[in-house]
Amino acid sequence: MIRNFVLWSLLLLSGCATSYLGISVSPGQQASAVKVTTFEVQPDKLPAFLGPILVSNFSVALAERGLQPVASDGDAVVFLRYVQEDLTIEQDHDAFDERIDQGSDTRFVAKVEVEINAASTGERIWAGSIQRLHTIRPGDYMHTGNASVALLEAFRDLLSDYPDQNL
Repeated sequence: MIRNFVLWSLLLLSGCATSYLGISVSPGQQASAVKVTTFEVQPDKLPAFLGPILVSNFSVALAERGLQPVASDGDAVVFLRYVQEDLTIEQDHDAFDERIDQGSDTRFVAKVEVEINAASTGERIWAGSIQRLHTIRPGDYMHTGNASVALLEAFRDLLSDYPDQNL
């Protein structure tokens, strides 16, 4: 059953466009034609080590579409939400297993959901998401430089169908 779930999850993710370093992009959906010129970002459940990278890269990508980032009182409020789906399978170790670290691989899908709402009404203007399948082994660490470049490219892909305000 778990194996079927993992396979189903991988098939679902394979239906999305994939960008730099394996980040999948689910197409954005325009929900309203409300025109906005400024935006503020509200992080929601973003991991402390990843929050600044996500907020700054998303802000750059949306600014490239012609919107101006502001600290408060924007025409739009952007919610960036982190959702993690655990795919780790428990493994038994036998007496012959000699390990330096007692930890095991952790497998999960990390998803960042983006929702843009009109500040005045709360009406959803646009929504989409990016996600990546991770396998973390004992001793691994986050390569923030590579991740930052990959996230910026993924956000650019995600926002490619957002109406360009520069035109």
